[in-house]
Amino acid sequence: PDSTNYPATTVTVSGNITSNTTWSSNQVYKLSGVVYVDSLVTLTIQPGTIIRGDNSVSNSSLLIKRGGKLIAQGTATNPIVFTSNQPIGSRTLGDWGGVILLGKARMNQGLGLIEGLSAISDHQYGGNDDLDNSGILSYVRIEYGGYVFAQNKEINGLTMGAVGSGTQIDHIQVSYVNDDAFEWYGGTVNAKYLVSYRNLDDDFDTDFGYSGKVQFALAQRVKEIADVSGSNGFESDNDATGSAN
Repeated sequence: PDSTNYPATTVTVSGNITSNTTWSSNQVYKLSGVVYVDSLVTLTIQPGTIIRGDNSVSNSSLLIKRGGKLIAQGTATNPIVFTSNQPIGSRTLGDWGGVILLGKARMNQGLGLIEGLSAISDHQYGGNDDLDNSGILSYVRIEYGGYVFAQNKEINGLTMGAVGSGTQIDHIQVSYVNDDAFEWYGGTVNAKYLVSYRNLDDDFDTDFGYSGKVQFALAQRVKEIADVSGSNGFESDNDATGSAN
């Protein structure tokens, strides 16, 4: 990813996506700020589409609200790529935010507000529908994310808040992210064929009673890049505050 010459963006997206929308591979999309897919709305991304996060606007991310769906189904030879909007030689960890899925499955905090964003209802996750479906992510690369919202509150490469088992997550690679590659906050979604490459903090991290399955997960850690604060390959916290939830 550090030497790939991605094409310039042709479409800038910001604010809320309020109706079913398709992003096509003949355009290159720029995320400007947090882009929301509203509840009951589906965003479909065609194989081969490139989405670049704008590092000049704070926390440029793609967030799927509870009840919304993301259908990002690439192929082995034509993956969907989320990456930095910076040119070769200027890309770095934390250039933009990341991809955030918020669902209605159970987690041991009841309802929560996802870490790394402001405390507003758009950022709420959790519920009691363990079969909840937030869509499909398959053959997707996520690079150079991890915007720092506040100390110890960063966006991950792929953040899953109470995502249900009706969601399909497979063949995802997260690279050069300023926090965790993959993080699950509760939920029941299963995930397989995951690659974490040269990320700063944990490769795989679960919190708040996550009860799904992770299968075929590979991490390559690099001592010169990895966080020195005690990051882990696979970290599992029932509740970081030490409660008996």
